[in-house]
Amino acid sequence: MLEPRSSGFVLVVDDDSKLADVMVRGLQLGGYECTVAGSGDQALWAVLDRNPDVIVLDVMIPHPSGIEVCRHLRQIGWEGFIVVVSARNNARDVDAATRAGADRFLAKPFAMAELVATVDALVSR
Repeated sequence: MLEPRSSGFVLVVDDDSKLADVMVRGLQLGGYECTVAGSGDQALWAVLDRNPDVIVLDVMIPHPSGIEVCRHLRQIGWEGFIVVVSARNNARDVDAATRAGADRFLAKPFAMAELVATVDALVSR
């Protein structure tokens, strides 16, 4: 079995702690160091404190929303990668995430391999 490589630091932002734990476990198996935030406010503080390489950001989180967090981070010049995840995956939601500055959009439910591959692709740029 291959040793996981040290690929970077990922902030997982989701108010569903069980889903956040599953994402963290999958990303850790992919070689990433991770931390979790459960709200928009916690996410903004975590970015200031830890400066992750990638944020996996749910849209429907407590104040501010994932879209607002994404928009704010881009407005202040944060240059890390943002993967927005949402159960709402219509064209309007994808467009809102893209306009806010998201690098990728994944519709829930997604396969863990898809999330890890998406993060891998961003980090390897």
